[in-house]
Amino acid sequence: MMPGKTTFASNKTIARRMLFCLVMAIVITGCSHQSRYGRNPDKLKTKTPPKDARAIRLAKSEAMLDAENEDLNDLSPVTTLFVNGVAIGVDDVLKWVRFDLAKMARELPPPEYQRQMIEILRRQVRSEAESTLLEQAAKRRLGDEEMKRLEQFVDARIREIINKDHGGRQTRYEEWLRDRGVSMLEDRQRIRRDMMIIAHLQRSVGHKVAEPTRREIEEFYEQYLAELKLGDRRKMSLIDIPFGRFDAVGERLIPAVRKKDARQKIEAALRRVRGGEDFASVAKDVSKGLYAATGGDWDWVSKDGARERWQPAIDALYSLSAGGVSDVIESDGAYFIVKCTDMERSEPKSFVEIQKDLIQKYKNRQFDILTRELVAKQYENADVKPTNPGRFLRAVVEAAPKPGELAS
Repeated sequence: MMPGKTTFASNKTIARRMLFCLVMAIVITGCSHQSRYGRNPDKLKTKTPPKDARAIRLAKSEAMLDAENEDLNDLSPVTTLFVNGVAIGVDDVLKWVRFDLAKMARELPPPEYQRQMIEILRRQVRSEAESTLLEQAAKRRLGDEEMKRLEQFVDARIREIINKDHGGRQTRYEEWLRDRGVSMLEDRQRIRRDMMIIAHLQRSVGHKVAEPTRREIEEFYEQYLAELKLGDRRKMSLIDIPFGRFDAVGERLIPAVRKKDARQKIEAALRRVRGGEDFASVAKDVSKGLYAATGGDWDWVSKDGARERWQPAIDALYSLSAGGVSDVIESDGAYFIVKCTDMERSEPKSFVEIQKDLIQKYKNRQFDILTRELVAKQYENADVKPTNPGRFLRAVVEAAPKPGELAS
């Protein structure tokens, strides 16, 4: 797993969570409920999605499902997506993620980069289309006076970014933007749009968020305890010896590796580790998997943090203590040796300690569901061309950084 970095793609979601306090001064009149958009940035973070099947279904229109499910190779590319007459170009999507994609293209094996790149761009295309719709609706609702106040909060948010992320120096902020091919004006427009969308969502769905009952919060607490157990995480180093015709990322092995030979190789590696050799050195020497060049260091890995091929290794990881090394593990097409290099365990808090946080988190989840329903309804009524955005997605994918390219 590559260490997390600040990206424009993640900023789009983060901004909508962090900027609520600023925007509330705009929308407080006529807004009976003041809940935050997005998850609360506290210790109750979870990867478990809401279990409301209707909300999940409504969150994706049929057109977006087309873009997600069709084989892009079967589609003819188009370089512009129109949403109610507003044009979204290839660069409108790529400019926020190009810098990070270029880094991934240099560091990941080509097949793995291709898979991750396409998934990132799927989300980015969908985000641009949905944000365009919400921005259009927001402009129809916000008055001139509100727009003037909004500019003040945009100024405040930019100052906050400069002070918090760039040591209070605007020149560093400008340099950071230049490295990513983004101007200050473009970033200001992005921040303005995010804040405008928050204000619109608060007016449109914020008042529909109800106070939870005692029973609902107690059930939410039980869910929190279950999620906390899943939230334990470990750092993994891995020695990966494939056998058969394909390696870890689907590249053909020439010649094919006999299972017997792979077994002998992994057992020899385990003897070296048990004999006191540094795990990372052995991994660099013999491993053929992802991150072999960095000693098999996968960094932090969650229980559901890898594809099926590596699941036996993940299962073994979560049976180890920090510093522990597994025996030889057999998977479909590979042998593994796993080392747990570090671990974090979350300790549960009592219901009384986190009751207020649970109530806010419950409201945030309601707000998310209502927001997705609103977006789905607006998308279904929108004029989107081409009708299958997968064609636009293909054009974006074709223009994305290629393996080995340098960041511009």
